[in-house]
Amino acid sequence: MIRRIFHLISASCIILLSCIPAVQAEDEDKLQFSGFARVIMGYLDDKNAEYVYYDNSVSFDQQSLLGLQADYQFNKDFSVTGQVVGHTGSQRASGLEWLYLTYKPNNAFQIKLGKQRIPFFNYSDSLDVGFAYPWLTLPQQFYDTAFFSTFEGVLANYEFSLDDWVINYEGYWGYYDDEFYSGSRTIDTKVTGLFGFSTTLGYKDFSLRASYNQGDVELGLPEATQFGQLLDQLGFNNNANWLNPNGPLQFYQLSANYENLDYFVRSEVVKIVGKSGLTPDVNSFYVSLGYNFYPYTAYISYSRRDVKYGHIPNEIPYGVSDQLDELAATYDLVLSQFLEENTNGSKLGIRWDWRSNVALKAEVTLVRVADGVSNDSALRDLGNFDGRAVLYQLGIDWVF
Repeated sequence: MIRRIFHLISASCIILLSCIPAVQAEDEDKLQFSGFARVIMGYLDDKNAEYVYYDNSVSFDQQSLLGLQADYQFNKDFSVTGQVVGHTGSQRASGLEWLYLTYKPNNAFQIKLGKQRIPFFNYSDSLDVGFAYPWLTLPQQFYDTAFFSTFEGVLANYEFSLDDWVINYEGYWGYYDDEFYSGSRTIDTKVTGLFGFSTTLGYKDFSLRASYNQGDVELGLPEATQFGQLLDQLGFNNNANWLNPNGPLQFYQLSANYENLDYFVRSEVVKIVGKSGLTPDVNSFYVSLGYNFYPYTAYISYSRRDVKYGHIPNEIPYGVSDQLDELAATYDLVLSQFLEENTNGSKLGIRWDWRSNVALKAEVTLVRVADGVSNDSALRDLGNFDGRAVLYQLGIDWVF
């Protein structure tokens, strides 16, 4: 029922946006068009690996994009927003990114209803708008943590000032039903009972943010589901439970930032706790330091991502029968596809604000991995990878 309501709201927003040209001549000031774009060239210096889908050749295809947005203000309280984004990279689908109705009765309080960004991180709303942040690419070991970035539902935000303090409360509730790209495959994913809340405190040049998010995840992995059901029937319950791809997911986030006209320090920490064996526990963070000397910004950044699956030892005995040997080997093979991973990335970059709406950027990222590579994150081992590679990137970001 709730999903039908959200679909009805989305359909209504589309109809309203399609009617806008008819009233544009009458109320041009109510309709605003905007957009953003980025072109990024990248080259990885190692032929044995891929990093954020760059390999040992020059490529413009992985992170370049174009976004268009329309905002229509019905009156002082209600507005509708739609956004479409076209991606050159195959790992993200192009199409409708936002479509929501906003009710804002005053400057302090607003409610959004429809498809929108899920507020996991500091930069959730501006993931694709590279002009909004100093880096050419967001700290990958951190922002690769969440496997989906939008949801359909309702979000409420309240912000007020108290002396030198700015205090913001935000909460949301909804669902996600789409697919996400993992390694070399897309996985159908449903997240129900999705909710979260956050608090942001700002004091002069300092800001702190803490958030909690939770949802019940269903992953479309039929092979794992069927194999788990077989093991359960044979009495290997612990192994069967580990293979269950469905279960609750908890997401904790904390950030601390300092910024003045000359310097900035930005940092975020995330912890993800997955109850399903196929959903890992993830700990990740980044810290970045920058120096502004207009029109330039120089920065360094370090990020780290630790992935732990908590593998259950194989209960299926070897040497009893050929059938059990085959089951045991299959289970071990499945475990080998879900490797624990410890990766970190150090980046050095510079941004040049060439125009008020155009920024040119250059960035060098050293990525390192300890032990194995899970192949489900930004880093992929193509064979004989020694755990160390450098990504060189040049890019242009602009808004219009």
